[in-house]
Amino acid sequence: MGAFAQSIVATIRQPLLILDDHSVVRTANPAFCREFGLDPLDVVDHVVFEIDDGRWNVPEFQRLVADVQAGGTFDRFELRDNGPVGKRVIMIDAWQVRDEHDAMVALLAIDDVTEDLVAQSERQRLRRELEVRVSERTAALETANNELEAFSYSVSHDLRAPLRAIDGFSAQLLRVYSSCLDERGQHYLRRVRAATQQMGQLIDDLLQLSQRSRETLLCESVDLTALSTSIADELALQEPNRRVSISVRPGMTGWGDPNLLKVVLQNLIGNAWKFTGAIDAATIEVGQSEHALGDAYFVRDNGAGFDMNHAEKLFSPFQRLHQQQQFPGNGIGLALVARIINRHGGRVWAEASPGRGATFYFTLPTVETP
Repeated sequence: MGAFAQSIVATIRQPLLILDDHSVVRTANPAFCREFGLDPLDVVDHVVFEIDDGRWNVPEFQRLVADVQAGGTFDRFELRDNGPVGKRVIMIDAWQVRDEHDAMVALLAIDDVTEDLVAQSERQRLRRELEVRVSERTAALETANNELEAFSYSVSHDLRAPLRAIDGFSAQLLRVYSSCLDERGQHYLRRVRAATQQMGQLIDDLLQLSQRSRETLLCESVDLTALSTSIADELALQEPNRRVSISVRPGMTGWGDPNLLKVVLQNLIGNAWKFTGAIDAATIEVGQSEHALGDAYFVRDNGAGFDMNHAEKLFSPFQRLHQQQQFPGNGIGLALVARIINRHGGRVWAEASPGRGATFYFTLPTVETP
């Protein structure tokens, strides 16, 4: 091999061997000697199958080298070497080239893939472990869902019946035996009926929270302006004597499940309507604004507001920041809003101050997600 070719081979970082037609090593570049911890004197001018204590003396490798010397090629031949540096796996590619004397020689390019195979084996092990964990978690989740279904069925059927009985018999006592009861007795019965009706509403809210949290998302582009306007019009029809100025930004759209987003807006606009009940000139605004997380939709009112020191309680079930007598409710609505928005991959938060109203924000995905 000429000096120019020798200099090129010497600078290549991949281990290379050049064999003559008798499988004798004509050239071993420095990368080969470094890789296998060999002295060039123990490699060059030696038959390749005899170097390194005969570790390359593998029948399949001999056959492939003979094929190359006859004009063939081979690639990605795997040779497992238990040399002094430990177990290793090498891949060999070979083809026939001409030297400076126009003689045919075999060029062998060698890759040590031991680390790659170890890493691949580790990835496979981790993947198997992950699959087992996912399977276990899926089974646990299915069990929890089945238990939740059973609980929901029990709540829906087993608890409603006695509540209906209590409410029905209390109503019958008031209707038929009111003359036998003094005012205090009638007051107690009315309180029993109110409590059972409140319990019934609480059951409805719990079931809704459970069902909405597990519904399959069917996402599409949703006209949030039309939804908000419809909800506001319905509230105005229910209480026509209230003076509430409601403004809804035109052209608002969002990506999500239309039925679930309707529940979100019903709760947020409904809360704004409720908490402005004591305001003479109540205002409610449904709009959209830029935020660090992207476009955020909001519902703003000038109602009772709340202390931000207790804001962390807002989106947890049964957490209330106002007296039941002042603003009735079970504290489920905002928890439902948070779960729906979280399932969409968005965020929900609030800003407020006592007596100066509140603003509730939420974000939605900006594009369709697979």
